[in-house]
Amino acid sequence: MKRTKFFGVLALMIILAALGTASAYRGNFIGMDPGSREDIVNAIEANNYQAWKEVMSNQLTEENFNDCVERHEARSEMREHREDKRQAIEAGNYGAFLVAAENWPKLPNIQDESDFKLLVELHQAKLDGDYDTVNELREQLGLPVRFGEHKMSGQSGRGR
Repeated sequence: MKRTKFFGVLALMIILAALGTASAYRGNFIGMDPGSREDIVNAIEANNYQAWKEVMSNQLTEENFNDCVERHEARSEMREHREDKRQAIEAGNYGAFLVAAENWPKLPNIQDESDFKLLVELHQAKLDGDYDTVNELREQLGLPVRFGEHKMSGQSGRGR
């Protein structure tokens, strides 16, 4: 009985993970055609594990795997360059910032060392929780409001 319950919970978790992934990507599974997405939804709605497993297994191709590896490597490289830029900003090192920007485009609004100094101030104000200064410096640099922040409410989500 415990084993049946375990596998039932496991199957439910897999289904929820698949639905969560579908929701996160708004149904745009990488390398998956719309017909396959529809087959997945139909299998889930029919509570047909075998049909779901077959459709999901059909997506396990070397091409899809290689696409995933390529995206992973690109994200890793982007994180590395972002970290280099963050360290340069925290150190107030304009030269290091320019070197990091060679590998990953620098902020277009940072044109010279005086703009960079404002960026360093903005970063420190953000670390200090001084969001009035952050917003003033963003405006001064012509930087957009970050993701998750709302101009009207002054509230922020992920950006803080």
